[in-house]
Amino acid sequence: MNQNIQQKIDQYKKAAQTSPGSNPKPVRSKSVRVDSLAQVIRSQKDAENFMAELNSIVKRAQ
Repeated sequence: MNQNIQQKIDQYKKAAQTSPGSNPKPVRSKSVRVDSLAQVIRSQKDAENFMAELNSIVKRAQ
């Protein structure tokens, strides 16, 4: 192989080994799920009312 070409290959190999590269880390996307319960319960008071009704239903079922 031509000496000049071999030097270029060695130069590129050396640069590739020392270069940090640009391999970006994947970014996790926040999944947005919309369900009926999330649409109904919008405040702490709504959540408390829901839990009170749910506990009442569970007690009646036993």
